[in-house]
Amino acid sequence: MNTFRTLRLIDKARINLLLDDSFFINDYSSSELVFENMFVWNFKNQIEILWINDELGVIRSLEQDSKWLFFPPICRTKEEFIEGLTYIKDNFPDALVAGLSKQMMEGTLMKDGLYLYDDYFSEYIYNPCDLAQMKGGKYSRRRNQIAQFKKKYNYSFLPYEDQHFDLVQEFLSRYEQEGGAGEDFDAILYALKSRNCINLFCDLLLVNNSIVGLSIGTISVFNHAAILFEKNDLNFAGSGALLVQLTVAAHYQECRVLTRQEDLGLPQLRKAKFALNPIKKERKYSCLFDARTIELYHLYLESFEDSRDYVDFFFLHYYRPNYTFSIERDGVVASALHIIMKKMRYNNKIIDLPFIVAASTHKNYRRQGLMREVMNKTFDSLIKEGHIVVSLYPVNPDFYFDYGFIQYVFSRNIDLYPQSFECGLEQTNDAELLANMYNKYVDNYEGYVVRDENYYVKYMNSLWQDGYVFELIKKENEIVGYAARKDGDISEILLCEEQKPVHKDLDTSETFLPHPEGDIPTNMIRILNVFELLRSISFREEETGAIRLKIVDRFVKINNTILSLFLLKKKLDVMVCEEYDLEIAIEDLTKVLFLGRGNEQLAFLFPKKKMVCFDKF
Repeated sequence: MNTFRTLRLIDKARINLLLDDSFFINDYSSSELVFENMFVWNFKNQIEILWINDELGVIRSLEQDSKWLFFPPICRTKEEFIEGLTYIKDNFPDALVAGLSKQMMEGTLMKDGLYLYDDYFSEYIYNPCDLAQMKGGKYSRRRNQIAQFKKKYNYSFLPYEDQHFDLVQEFLSRYEQEGGAGEDFDAILYALKSRNCINLFCDLLLVNNSIVGLSIGTISVFNHAAILFEKNDLNFAGSGALLVQLTVAAHYQECRVLTRQEDLGLPQLRKAKFALNPIKKERKYSCLFDARTIELYHLYLESFEDSRDYVDFFFLHYYRPNYTFSIERDGVVASALHIIMKKMRYNNKIIDLPFIVAASTHKNYRRQGLMREVMNKTFDSLIKEGHIVVSLYPVNPDFYFDYGFIQYVFSRNIDLYPQSFECGLEQTNDAELLANMYNKYVDNYEGYVVRDENYYVKYMNSLWQDGYVFELIKKENEIVGYAARKDGDISEILLCEEQKPVHKDLDTSETFLPHPEGDIPTNMIRILNVFELLRSISFREEETGAIRLKIVDRFVKINNTILSLFLLKKKLDVMVCEEYDLEIAIEDLTKVLFLGRGNEQLAFLFPKKKMVCFDKF
């Protein structure tokens, strides 16, 4: 019986023999199937291969989430490629096949497969001669950087030898201490140790016997150059550009093309790769076979006007099967919604905030009450998991009132601001800067979604699929906000001051900023477990209160209860009782707890801070 085993050096010749005669040999410019790339990332034996027969191999990699990621099948013909995909589908129906090129898909599409554009893993392809020579206006800035580096430093460029190992470790340590990512360090060190047996070019750029640049690459069986690792010390301006020029000139000028691989969705890395003027960003695709996911995907496409690239991004990077709730009719998914798990600041605490997106019903099944069934299913599951609230950004608020949601935050049209200022705009990829600006803005409020640098990285990438970029808004060179913008459309704006920015390219006529004093209601929230929510509230020492409430909830049964509330010395005792002083609908109690509006007998439950929320999806 065929079994997977660890990928080994002895597989190189066999893999390359098949690939050298493959149907996609002439157009393949990526790196997944470059043996040297696979080998150096196999430092923990996490990559395995199965030879189905002499003409077909299947490779998989164990990812950090303990799931198997499959590579494109190793073979010669389209028929064998389909056979490889079929084997994966039949034996690993939940699998994801990544790194498919457009040429691989032509003539091999499977009707029961879903092919998604994967921007994170699409690779940057360059003309090697351009990088080696850096001629023309598009490289003028790089040439200036190189000239300044050469003028300032006495440098050397030489191939790596074993005697340099300690210097490399010191360089990598310094690189990480200065903010660089270290996830690939083990693979780099493994590559250096294995360089001779797999024919790698390993080059060093040194200043005063200290490494300021490291490049590791190879020439593939596809006759293209693949840069596997490339790092430089940012304290030495121009070191990155010079490293690129020297390595390409030394090894890769005769190659058909050169790939510097993908950006992994990292905005700063994307900026650096575009700065070297690629010929193209080669689109790559992932394929999955789960039937329910495929149906959910097509329901999403039918129901919303989002671009195909954005929907692909959503299903690759936001979609989670266990947080998608659906109802089937006639053997197909007829109605569904998705949950994105967020964190919310409420009552001086960070709580989980399930956030509903993409709620939809197939056009053939509308007006049959299916979404009510989906909502019931969703609420029941979230309550069992211990969640106490659920939120969403509504296109049609009236639709959600029936499910017990209320609008709890507001926005303001910035065109109504009494003061304005001339501003400058500067595109940014700095997720940390955006996160810091956001957190400073929301610091005195509650109700907001917690955002950090990683949040902004993913957010920026999701908007990038539709061409939106983040721009800093500047007032006399001081950063006073940001806008996520595409042409005349502003998806999100944040302003540190209550003044309207004015710029010839900035149309703010229909731009709304979340604001606690706003008059336009936006996001909605719904209480799932009122008992636990009340128990979680904190109070000031001087506050007191006592009341017995009968709570009426038409949709969530566990909320239909009578509770005795007694507040003394910052502690709220919540107990089930039989008699009540006041009957209140769950919607009205939600307004008390999140808006501070309602019966004065409940004033001790009013929130201490006003609420804002920027999130729409």
